[in-house]
Amino acid sequence: MVSKYTFTGLLFFTASMFVLAQAPSGQVIGIQECLKRSIENSPKLKIAALEQNKLQYQYRETLGKGLPDINLSGSFDDFVNLPTQLIPGEFFNRPGEMIPVQFGTTYNLSGGLEASQLIYNQQYLVGIRMAKLILDQNVLNTEKTKTGLVLEVAQSYYLTQITRQQIKNQQENLEKLEKAKKIAASQYESGLIKRIDLDRIVVQMLNLQTEIDRLQVLLEQEFSMQRYYMGLPMDQPIAFPDSLSLSVIDVQAEQDLAKHIDIRLIEMQKRLAFTNLKLNQAGHYPSLTLIAGLNYNNQSNIYYVFGKPTEWFNTSLVGLRLNVPVFNGLQRQNKVSQSRVELKQLEITEDDTRKLLRIQARDAARKFLNSITTEKRQRENMKLANRVYDVSQEQYQKGIIPLTDLLNAETAMSDAQTSHTMSLVQMKIAELDYLNANGNLLEILE
Repeated sequence: MVSKYTFTGLLFFTASMFVLAQAPSGQVIGIQECLKRSIENSPKLKIAALEQNKLQYQYRETLGKGLPDINLSGSFDDFVNLPTQLIPGEFFNRPGEMIPVQFGTTYNLSGGLEASQLIYNQQYLVGIRMAKLILDQNVLNTEKTKTGLVLEVAQSYYLTQITRQQIKNQQENLEKLEKAKKIAASQYESGLIKRIDLDRIVVQMLNLQTEIDRLQVLLEQEFSMQRYYMGLPMDQPIAFPDSLSLSVIDVQAEQDLAKHIDIRLIEMQKRLAFTNLKLNQAGHYPSLTLIAGLNYNNQSNIYYVFGKPTEWFNTSLVGLRLNVPVFNGLQRQNKVSQSRVELKQLEITEDDTRKLLRIQARDAARKFLNSITTEKRQRENMKLANRVYDVSQEQYQKGIIPLTDLLNAETAMSDAQTSHTMSLVQMKIAELDYLNANGNLLEILE
């Protein structure tokens, strides 16, 4: 005959198997593959790529200002009433009068070609350098966005793996308690223990099952975020590797911050500010432009579709246009002064940023080394707690120790597993923070 406690144990075992069956399964995706897909499908990075395309067009637009500028023009005028002008009467021996006279022809056709070529303009030359620097700055901005994405996705990835490990640990603990409950049920039926002792195991199992259910919901949420990052359908099954690799990074106390993205961005801002200074100074330079023009004009009082062939007249010219800035209310001088102030501001910002990054790098190194030590300690503690529980279960089965000692051993084992799991999380997050603080986060993509 199956007791109600045996039936309860079967329910727990069935529920545990149901949780396992519901766990996401499918293609196993490693951290590098996850990051690669997330980068390929990131909306922010797609927008950054489009911004780079836009800046490319702006750069070409700037270059185009130095190419020849050619324009065609044409006009047709039908003077229904010719314009009238007043001419002094002295021309007609009628002094003191203003005589109205109409000049011109009824139909006027004209066509022309105008061209200009910039020969020298210092602002144009500096503007090209400025446009190129803006392109390079956007590349760095994209890299910073990419770094932030990698940090966010990697943290989420590790948390997902940790949650899976927690579920696995709790399921194993539930199975162990199921064995202990069977023993307790047999002892209860034999009158060796009280019903309250058996109820304690059931309560423990209920608590474990509740925790497994909570972790399972959390795991599904984390998998949904991973599908979002990677651009996968929400119903596509995915899986991550069962094991979480330990950190093997060689921690160095001092790091070269020259390649840190924040420092490189400030350096780029300094170059832009210096180029802007040169651009404002270029406003003092003269500019020289070559121009050419060709125009044809036809006038007639009789309408011809293409004008009267014998009455087309042309005008052509070639020339130079020199523009020498003299005075503009000291606007250029004030702009130059503003650029110099901006450069000084950036120099102070760079110095301060370097100091902060050094502090952050040292703190990250200390936290990372401490997390490695803590993980090793918690791993050994977990192994010891597992051995204590195995021995306690064996002794309980033989009647050497009471049920309370077994439950205490199970609680200690569960706490040790949780502590180790949390130390793994802290270690992997500390590893990411260390790489990020030293500007090496994108190395995990290699």
